[in-house]
Amino acid sequence: MSDEVTNNPAAPPFKRNKKKKKNARFLRNAKGFAKQGIFGRGTHIDDDQYNYFINILDTMKLGFEDVEEKVMMANNVFEQSKGIEVHLASNQIVCKVLESLCGFVEPAQLESYFQAFADNFRPICSDRFASHVLQKMVEIAFLRCVKNEKAKSAKLDEEDEDEAEHGPPSNKKTKMSQSVASEERYNLDTDFPEEHKQNCANFVLRVGKFMLNNLEDFVWDSCASHIMRTCILCLSGVHVPKVAFEKGGASMAQERKVYEVSEEFHEVAKEFAQRLEMWPQFPDFPYDEHSSALLSVLCVALKAIDKNMLKHFGKKILMEALLKVDENGDDKKIEILDDEEEQKAKEGESENTAEQSSVPTPKLPNVFLYQSSVRLLETLITVAGPKLLTQLYAMLFTSKLAILAKEHMTHFSVKKLLDNMKEKEDFENVFQELHEHTEELLKIGHTAIIYGLSSACLRLQTKQGQFISALQQALHVNADKEKMKSFFLCLIKLKPFEILQEDKSNFVHLHGSLIIQDILRFNKPIFLVNCILETSSEYLVSVFNTPNGSHICDAFLQSKFIGEKSREKLIKHLEGYYVDLAITKFGSRVVESCFAAALEPQKAKIVKELAEKSNMLKGSPFGKLVSAKLRVDTYRLSAEQWKASLKKKESKAQELFKDIIN
Repeated sequence: MSDEVTNNPAAPPFKRNKKKKKNARFLRNAKGFAKQGIFGRGTHIDDDQYNYFINILDTMKLGFEDVEEKVMMANNVFEQSKGIEVHLASNQIVCKVLESLCGFVEPAQLESYFQAFADNFRPICSDRFASHVLQKMVEIAFLRCVKNEKAKSAKLDEEDEDEAEHGPPSNKKTKMSQSVASEERYNLDTDFPEEHKQNCANFVLRVGKFMLNNLEDFVWDSCASHIMRTCILCLSGVHVPKVAFEKGGASMAQERKVYEVSEEFHEVAKEFAQRLEMWPQFPDFPYDEHSSALLSVLCVALKAIDKNMLKHFGKKILMEALLKVDENGDDKKIEILDDEEEQKAKEGESENTAEQSSVPTPKLPNVFLYQSSVRLLETLITVAGPKLLTQLYAMLFTSKLAILAKEHMTHFSVKKLLDNMKEKEDFENVFQELHEHTEELLKIGHTAIIYGLSSACLRLQTKQGQFISALQQALHVNADKEKMKSFFLCLIKLKPFEILQEDKSNFVHLHGSLIIQDILRFNKPIFLVNCILETSSEYLVSVFNTPNGSHICDAFLQSKFIGEKSREKLIKHLEGYYVDLAITKFGSRVVESCFAAALEPQKAKIVKELAEKSNMLKGSPFGKLVSAKLRVDTYRLSAEQWKASLKKKESKAQELFKDIIN
């Protein structure tokens, strides 16, 4: 099972396609091996059993008409495995089937699996196939034991809510897969008997306590580690779909939900942290893949159940593990010297001053040298409170930010730090260290750091003017007025002025678009506003027709620091191109945004332009939607009737929100 983190926001669609191909190849290979007499890895099953489960996989691949059909199949499969549950679960093919259908099985069938697995916990936890089934069973049992009224009011934790409220309006948010969502909703919404819910709660507790009692054996076990992590999250009331463990820490942070569970659950979850921090090996935990992931999960769990304990636990990780420096390093020893020795030492220091000044590179703690520890640090930054976050910044990042931002493995840690900073003073210090390196960061492609700076400038309302100046200097447009007019064009591609002259493509850089959106929401965005309005209409339309570029128009029209006259100018600037925008997927959004922001005379002009080419508009599925929403057909019949319907719609909206406005 991979814990690989994908930080590139453009990666998810490609990953999703890759997974489809992988699944298709898996089934094709499984059928091919069956002809050679090889019936899956793991335990041996006979020909008939193998063919039965291959047929089930084939059926699942085609999909189900409704949930009832899937429940029926799940019950049949689990009935067929009665008496040989553990033997079958230890086979590669059967494991895949059981894991997929586990969430839809009837209470009696699931409870029979509880008992069969409980009698064989130790071998199952270390089995590379059966362990997946057990991990899934713990997740399903947790969902079923949460009370319905609490489950339906499940909330994202406070940090996620804060991100949702103040975070950047990125269109690249990770979405939970439909199959995971339907499985979750089925188990939360189905009215299971109280006895079954209690049995599910007992099973989660039983597995959790078993993992706790065998902590020494399972911490570094690749299979048992995933079960342990699922148990800790469930015991703390945090639900993370099993697929998020495969995607890595970033998805785990985004897809978690917090539910209320009993205090007994919380106490067992806390005991994991209490026991682990007493181990002599604790300082080495961040530098091993499995123990590092376990600490990350404990931090996420403690965030939900005990923030004071999280502060203590996070500080212990910081002081005892993350601050470690290579043992072969030249650590200075403190010695008491007499006057003569002290004088000699001073003379030696003065002789070496030139050499020291020529090597200003500070020594990096071990945390930045290992991928597992870097991931743990990123999780810790995400869940840390203000005090712990300041300590992490001061002890690990101060005076090292420029080096870390340029390193491939650590620059996402700097981005995480920027995304989570809440103290204005701390950010101003970070900005001072980083803004001089803007051009170098752009050259090496670490554009996420620049976007992190723009987001923090917007969120904390500071250093906005200096940030724009640093960008202008990095893009080589600060020399004269003519070059400065190309600021918007350079930002779109995040390329300096000289290279931009040779680039004639319509490419829009994701981070470039997000930075422009942030600057448009700054307190004084007038310079960029003028650059956009001076850009040719044709080029603007080509930008707005892209997935990344279309959101620039939204930011322009919605920013509270851009005046009504500037908005009118942009809407007028696009006249003659509204049909070209309306017939494309992303451009149609821009037309709707412009129409919503326009005054009545401008709205009429937009609809008139669309009405003149209504046949072209209706030739596109996106154009049809725009036509229906803006009532283009009504305008073609009667402009006066269209105006009347528009006023009626506006007065109705005002009536609906009258109480709120008052």
